[in-house]
Amino acid sequence: MRTFITIILMLTTACTETQSPTLQQGRFKALTYNVAGLPEGLSSSNPEIYIPQISPLLNAYDLVLVQEDFTYHHELVSLIEHPHTSPAMDISESTSLMTDGLNRFSQSPFSQFERQKWVACYGGIDGHGSDCLADKGFSFAIHELGDGVFVHIYNFHAEAGGNDEDNEAREKGYEQLIDYIVTHSNEAAIIVGADTNLHGNDPADEPVLLNFMEQTSLSDVCRAIKCGDEQIDRFFFRSNAQVDIRPTLWEIATEFVTDGGEDLSDHPAIHVTFEWQTL
Repeated sequence: MRTFITIILMLTTACTETQSPTLQQGRFKALTYNVAGLPEGLSSSNPEIYIPQISPLLNAYDLVLVQEDFTYHHELVSLIEHPHTSPAMDISESTSLMTDGLNRFSQSPFSQFERQKWVACYGGIDGHGSDCLADKGFSFAIHELGDGVFVHIYNFHAEAGGNDEDNEAREKGYEQLIDYIVTHSNEAAIIVGADTNLHGNDPADEPVLLNFMEQTSLSDVCRAIKCGDEQIDRFFFRSNAQVDIRPTLWEIATEFVTDGGEDLSDHPAIHVTFEWQTL
């Protein structure tokens, strides 16, 4: 009888251990930043001077997603210390005059990195945002935050401009991204950083933004925590059955300025602190 009871207790303990995996949790600081890396004279910033100053400031963040990393990539990465970085897109791989400008620097390892070009664009050397001069689109990778804790992380730079042709191309891009997320990240936890080129108060932009969030079940961080200073540069997030992701802080990173107080880019750097916990 004692032997039988001992066996039952052993089986119960084993079952309990199987059903109660070790809790994992953590936090990380994320940054999304359009670094205005068009060639000097075309950029709205002064990238030859400013991008070398941006480089060391990126080290304060565990995850950095950049857009418009076009011409000065070597300068941008010259002082970064992140152990995991996206492979730079070589201009020979581009079907346009410039690469997609999307890169990431991370403290967490990532795999299955890939780039996708938008299916539509509008504007060339004649202006109108000149979107077709670059291979703009989105990038994707699976990051491992903890032991077996995976999050799908996206970075994108949407079509710029505000005329009818820009709006049409931008909407097609969002539909392309929605289809990719639904197909490749159906049950995954997700974080997205981006220059969305969507203004929340614009009647043409708001429906696109809301549809993107609805179709992907993503939440805009700024709106979720009521940041009060909504920008076109945004972070989105989504938990899943394995990991809960929560933003605890949204802010404009004010250190990205020169000694004289000039902004180092024509876009603000957006910092979000995320906390995560396994379920």
